[in-house]
Amino acid sequence: MSKTLILDIDNTLIEAMKELQPRSEAALRRWLAAGHRLVFASGKNACAFDDLIALLKMREGWHIASNGGVLAEPSTGRFERLACVGARSQRCMDVMDQLGIPYFAYTLDEIVINRPMPQAQIDHLEFLKDPRVVLRDAIDPRAVVKLLMFINAADEETPRRLRQALQPETLGLQLIRTSGELLEIHDQHQTKAVGVRALANKLHLDVNDLYAVGDSENDMSMLEIVGHPYIVANASQTLKDRGWPQLASCREEGVADLIDTLLAD
Repeated sequence: MSKTLILDIDNTLIEAMKELQPRSEAALRRWLAAGHRLVFASGKNACAFDDLIALLKMREGWHIASNGGVLAEPSTGRFERLACVGARSQRCMDVMDQLGIPYFAYTLDEIVINRPMPQAQIDHLEFLKDPRVVLRDAIDPRAVVKLLMFINAADEETPRRLRQALQPETLGLQLIRTSGELLEIHDQHQTKAVGVRALANKLHLDVNDLYAVGDSENDMSMLEIVGHPYIVANASQTLKDRGWPQLASCREEGVADLIDTLLAD
């Protein structure tokens, strides 16, 4: 029987700022060769999947981008937007401007900024295979899928001030940290669980049959609804507290171990 494995990418499958390791690549190839389905679920734009899909020669398949905001089929260039900040981004941008917090916006196929970003940040985004960064005089609120800020994890004051001034819950938005460097504003319904359910409906899958692996809080909703949730050893303490089965760390290629186990069943 065909299985479906949903993988977060950064710090779950691939260590931050590194490339896919050979043993993990070989395991993913064996998984696909056995006729199983592989789905990537990332906070990044759908174009971030392109290199992995080309490497693995995946000629079909839907994936979850922008933390559940978008379903994407890279092989055909088709997108389905499930949730977005949209017009509410204008209020968010006004508040961030007032507080002097730099930000950038994800659309379906671009990162849009209205002021220069430090080159190191642009280099970081490009290394992560995020979409191209474009500078425009203004950001169209209607096109915004989500808003992001480079805020160091040690900086607790800036998120507090932003939350206090914006009160995102009253706008139907969430303010969440998605990595040690990035803070994100997205629709309250924009979660990986929403993406997983949309994918299951599209492909006529039972969520109880799905396998998923993650490492951070933005994977929580996905892991809560699938029948077979796993975390890597480098996962956040919040995820570890849930008691889900724990694999070896991303660096030790825990996903490859899981695939070997599932293929042996």
